[in-house]
Amino acid sequence: MLRPTRHPLRIVLPGRMLLALVALSGWSSARAQAPVPVATGAPARTVQLTLAQAIRTALDQNPRVQQSLLAIAESGDDRRSAAAALMPSVAAQAIGVRNKYNLNAQMGMTVPGFPPVVGPYNWHQAGLEAQVSLFDLSLWKKWRASQHAETSTRAQGRAVREEIAAIVVGQYLRALRAAASVQAGESRVELAEALAKLAENQQKQGVGTKLDTLRSQVQLQTERQRLIQAQTQRSTALAGLGRALDLEPGTRIELTDSLVAPALPGTGFQETFQAGLAQRPELAALDAREQAAVSMREAAQGLRLPTLVATGFLGSTALQSLPSTTTYQVSLGLRVPLFTGGLVSAQVSRAQSEQSRVQEARREVRAQVGYEIQVARAELEAAAHEVEVANLAVSLSTEALSQARHRFEAGVSNNIEVINAQDELAKANDNQISALYRLNQSRADLARATGQLESFFAR
Repeated sequence: MLRPTRHPLRIVLPGRMLLALVALSGWSSARAQAPVPVATGAPARTVQLTLAQAIRTALDQNPRVQQSLLAIAESGDDRRSAAAALMPSVAAQAIGVRNKYNLNAQMGMTVPGFPPVVGPYNWHQAGLEAQVSLFDLSLWKKWRASQHAETSTRAQGRAVREEIAAIVVGQYLRALRAAASVQAGESRVELAEALAKLAENQQKQGVGTKLDTLRSQVQLQTERQRLIQAQTQRSTALAGLGRALDLEPGTRIELTDSLVAPALPGTGFQETFQAGLAQRPELAALDAREQAAVSMREAAQGLRLPTLVATGFLGSTALQSLPSTTTYQVSLGLRVPLFTGGLVSAQVSRAQSEQSRVQEARREVRAQVGYEIQVARAELEAAAHEVEVANLAVSLSTEALSQARHRFEAGVSNNIEVINAQDELAKANDNQISALYRLNQSRADLARATGQLESFFAR
């Protein structure tokens, strides 16, 4: 899949017209300045961020991502615990015993020729004891269930990462839209200042009227007000982005990416839908949960089967100070369950219920994936057409403003046409920025619907 290209925002503004007006009036205006931040005791830290860097920062610091990592670690511990039950267990053993027996009491009678009491005497033994399960289907299936549970937890962790990445992408795109609006607003303020100066010169030369000058001044203040609103929206969007990234309050963020048209996918719905079914982490988590439920059901059914256990001991045994003798013992035990008190049937029923719940949840998520892909594709196609229309509208409104300016300069008309053309250009600029934003957001929505948001934007 192609990655969005990084190019400067292409918003068509009447730059040549502005230069001509400045040359005509002999006056150059200063660009409208952003509000000066309130001074603090320590200078604010400045962070330059691309969209990929913003996503990686959020995924490294977000508490929900950290919690998902802890859950993955816990599921790994559960898997290792289940595997340990299948592995041999070995223990070292050492004992020392001092005995004294009453033979008459133990035998229940007196034996002529034998002393009634034996001992006291000491003996000791040391060695290794081992035990291993040779056949236990229930333990084996529980281990398989723990493996599937760990896979499900990992997939849930990927789903959390996709969700956090979607939040960051949306906030970053809103900040880009606000920054583009500020850029366009600053250019329009420069243009309005130049046109206001032109109206004053026209009035001084007797070509224009006082009313033309007043109208141009009103339009200038209108553009300045729009710029203030755009600057406020940019500050708000950047603050929201900083909050999403868990940055220190007051950190200044500089966006190094631009709002441009991304590369559009060339795949059809069915291909995209199949990719979504294969890559959505929510579906992967449900598939693993179902496999875990199947393994737990088989583990419960395995409780009805016999189990085979082998045990052994190898050590050294000695009586008091006599030389020790090597001793060993090997045994094989077979256990056949006859009555479990309903335990097996209860566990089987519980596992079957879990399997049914997972199947219903998968059906719901599968339908949701198809819906999200359809909506994202429709919005993506519409936004692409909107960008084309908006670009044409900017070009036409720029030409209309140029024509109105020439008519005003020639004294053929007043500056009402110029003011109207300025308003139309402002609307066209706003529509172009909004269309580019919707195009990028719908592209992000499509990547989210197919489970590829992080891989698409964070690489």
